[in-house]
Amino acid sequence: MRWGQMLRAMQRRELFGGAIAFAGAILVLVQFVQGIQQLDGFEGQTGAVVFAVETVPFLFVAGALVYIGYWLTDQSEYEQELPRIAGWGVASAVLFASVSALVVFSQQARPTVDVLGLAPAIAINHVTVGAVVGVLVGLYDARGLAHQRALETERDRIEQFANKAMDVNTYGRELTRSDSIDAVSALCIQALQGLLGLTEAAFVVVGGEDSRIVDSTVVGVSDEGLVELASRSREQEPTTVVIHESIPDSLEERADGAITLRITDLDGASAVLLALTDDLEFNDEDVQLLELLLAHAATALDAVSEDGEFDR
Repeated sequence: MRWGQMLRAMQRRELFGGAIAFAGAILVLVQFVQGIQQLDGFEGQTGAVVFAVETVPFLFVAGALVYIGYWLTDQSEYEQELPRIAGWGVASAVLFASVSALVVFSQQARPTVDVLGLAPAIAINHVTVGAVVGVLVGLYDARGLAHQRALETERDRIEQFANKAMDVNTYGRELTRSDSIDAVSALCIQALQGLLGLTEAAFVVVGGEDSRIVDSTVVGVSDEGLVELASRSREQEPTTVVIHESIPDSLEERADGAITLRITDLDGASAVLLALTDDLEFNDEDVQLLELLLAHAATALDAVSEDGEFDR
């Protein structure tokens, strides 16, 4: 799915960037042909000067449009705004063409100048400049919109983290009221589902030969696989999160990866919360939330252990 989206994005950039570059190439060709035609009546050094002054600058302007189109094919940040950029280019070219028409007809009042004969050159020059100006304005506009989206995304991320942190504190208050390991287990699994959408999770107690699954929402796999995965976390520090890319063979048919969260050690046994993750990616905020949840769960298990409920 991700590769398909990347391929479509590349095709979109190649389409719009290629169209802009192609338009620039056409303008380069037209400018060059027009420049050659303007040399009629000029010879030698005079012709070279005329070409350099009247044609070469516009060749560079049209060439800039080719470069911009090529450059856009490799700029993912402008992906969503490519139609907007192209629209700016077309609209500006039309606007400058209209200006050239006004110039031509306003100069027609001068009988000594064949303005209509110069109309194609004037129009092409204006269209070339207009297209480049429009695309540059479109890029500036797109960059502003991209910056605005980035700010909105960052704001949403902070708000989302704050809301999830409040949810973790709510789970923490409920965990402190838990009177058994089963209650702690149920709340931890519910928190994984609510905070990160992890629907396949288990709470396992591993310790020597005595290992047991307290609670599990993972179906269709052997208990031995879950216990093996939980046992791997005994080397972790308490209240830490470890992301596993390699999981027991019995779990590979269900998921591509897993996380284990070693909560605490009590009486020689380790309480471990684990979840199957598939392609889910975890950012720093997710890990912070999980570690905060583990701290609440460890406190709750300490209280449960004092009542003798941990070994039941």
